[in-house]
Amino acid sequence: MCANNKVDYRGSCPGRHYVRADAIEQVVMLELHRMAEFLESDEEAFAELLAQKTDKELLREKKHDEEELQKAIVRNDTVSNLYEKLYEDNATGKVSDEWFMQLSHKYEVERLELKEKIKVLRQKLSECGQCERDRETFTSAIRRFMRMDSLTAPLLRELIDHIDVFETEGTGKSRTQRIVIYYRFVGYVEIPEVSQKKRIKADTRKGVAVEYLTEPLPA
Repeated sequence: MCANNKVDYRGSCPGRHYVRADAIEQVVMLELHRMAEFLESDEEAFAELLAQKTDKELLREKKHDEEELQKAIVRNDTVSNLYEKLYEDNATGKVSDEWFMQLSHKYEVERLELKEKIKVLRQKLSECGQCERDRETFTSAIRRFMRMDSLTAPLLRELIDHIDVFETEGTGKSRTQRIVIYYRFVGYVEIPEVSQKKRIKADTRKGVAVEYLTEPLPA
């Protein structure tokens, strides 16, 4: 049951919506089977689908960070050379001590700023590489699921970030409830080959049938 409902917990959700544990387990199992079937039938397309979820913005940001990193490295080398030249000119009397102090302070401040910028950019680029490793981890977890007969808590934690459960709508045989699974690293994934199977009928209690919708609400 939603722990954020207004009725019992003074939360923001208007009603006491809930989902049966056996129902959500069925939905998760069926959705993971769809994912596994897609991976088994077309591994290349599966990899492309995951990449599309993360790569478009990631590649744009990675390219920008690489360009900024290169500029920062070049400028850092330039400032270092300028500082060395300034020191030599001061030692030979070409630059006064006052002018040397002013410029050396300016160069030192810029060098510290560039050092920090280079550190941050390298960290961001390292995190971009981590996104690719995360997708590989997700795919490996799906492969392990293909060899299992039941769900396990460790596998669920590895695969699923969170699940959104909505209010039940309709009455009688027309009852529906939306359950949307968001996977780790990639969020919601719509499987193209079986996208028509967005409704799952689960008879979790005798005489009570609910059709579960597994796609997000339209934007």
